[in-house]
Amino acid sequence: MFEYLRDAVIGFCSSPWRARRPVVLVSCVGILAGCARVEPQADFARTRELISERTGAETVYDPDAEVLSADDIERMLADGLTVEAAVHLALLNNRRLQAEFMAIGAAKADLAQAGFLSNPTLAFSAQFPEGGGRSNIQASLAQNIADLWQIPKRKKAADAGLQETILRVAHFASSLTQETKIDYYRAKAAEELLIVAEKNLELVTRSFEAVRAQREAGTASLLDENLSRGQALSAELGVRNARLEAANSKRTLARRLSLSQNVDSLVLVDALPELTATPLTAEDAIELARESRLDVQAIAQSAEALFARMELEKRKVFPDLSIGPFMERPDRRALPGRDVPADFVRASLANGALAAPDIQSRRERQQARDQEINFLLGPALSMTLPIFDQNQAQTAKAWYGYLGELKGHEALLVDIAQNVRSAVDVARTTQANAVYYRTEVVPQAMRNLEFASASYTAGQTNILTLLEAQRAALEAQRGLTDSLLEACIGRARLEQEVGRSLDPTP
Repeated sequence: MFEYLRDAVIGFCSSPWRARRPVVLVSCVGILAGCARVEPQADFARTRELISERTGAETVYDPDAEVLSADDIERMLADGLTVEAAVHLALLNNRRLQAEFMAIGAAKADLAQAGFLSNPTLAFSAQFPEGGGRSNIQASLAQNIADLWQIPKRKKAADAGLQETILRVAHFASSLTQETKIDYYRAKAAEELLIVAEKNLELVTRSFEAVRAQREAGTASLLDENLSRGQALSAELGVRNARLEAANSKRTLARRLSLSQNVDSLVLVDALPELTATPLTAEDAIELARESRLDVQAIAQSAEALFARMELEKRKVFPDLSIGPFMERPDRRALPGRDVPADFVRASLANGALAAPDIQSRRERQQARDQEINFLLGPALSMTLPIFDQNQAQTAKAWYGYLGELKGHEALLVDIAQNVRSAVDVARTTQANAVYYRTEVVPQAMRNLEFASASYTAGQTNILTLLEAQRAALEAQRGLTDSLLEACIGRARLEQEVGRSLDPTP
């Protein structure tokens, strides 16, 4: 419809009917304004590009595309779930991210609204004379022209608000990526801790059976058997708790992916990676964060919007200035009726004999009517005088809001500096701890367990030494899994603080 009307306007402008152009052009402009639509597709595309740039994801949720069906999700989960697939699914299916995209459409609507002129005001009144006759009719058409100097600032503020919304949504998606990775790693760590707990149960069960056999043979005491049995009972409880933790961790991941189905049997394909140390120094990471963090850019856009809002409030000193044509048709009393016999008598008496009365012709009556004013036409002006309220309060409010946003921007930069330093330290320490557990703690604990088992079998040590060695081996295995998890979380938090993915992990 818009294209059709546009072509009609262009064709009319080239026609010879110059006298009618103003009226028809005004009508067409009004129709075109009424056909204006909010189309945020380009803004959705820019948001998806920002998200892909920050996260490395090739596919991001598109509000204009079809949502994933239950069958699509089942196919994606059929062969298990990798970290990359989890991130992909989160960026397509997370309902909170989808809700954030709707805010972009709302901000686009605000921008479109900011460019509209106020609707004109049509006023009409009719006053009916008491004694009959023609009514007094007044009509006016007024347009608020204060929009002419307010629209530019309104559009500037709304556009800055739209850009701020786009950056905020992209930052939310970037954080969602890291949170999804963390939930995946926690679920995987819970699975591995469950395996460790099951292996420990198997180990202590064999030890208990061996101690019981030795007691039956008379080489172990009842105390040895009871201590070993207590270890087995504790291991059974450990397996139950680890199984519950593994199930709940998967459910947390499912919430992040906006999955409602049962995911207890979901296979997590990727193991906890052994990360290399981050190549960034703390100061390099801080500089990268200040350049890359989308929330830093978003708050800058918010400040720009508030500054434009302050300038708009200044221009609202004259909030309403309306001009337009005014028309009035004055009232007119009805002409009195004629009493022909009375006029005949009066004319005869005046003449001294019978005489016909004077009769006013229709032309004479119309000439009398023509002397009256039928219509009053002219311009009308209406404005609000800024005598008491000059919009000082709203201007000051917008100004202080702008200053507050600048301070918020400075505070965010300070937080980033300290948070990044902490994140770099945590990432390096947790990565070193994971390496230490892998190369030192776990091998030593396993050697101690083998030596204690052999010594107890040979009767060279008591059951307490064996149980302590088993406990130490279990704690070493748990510590390795926990250290790998903490290293993965540390790297994800560092990427979250920096605002973009770092070097890929092996």
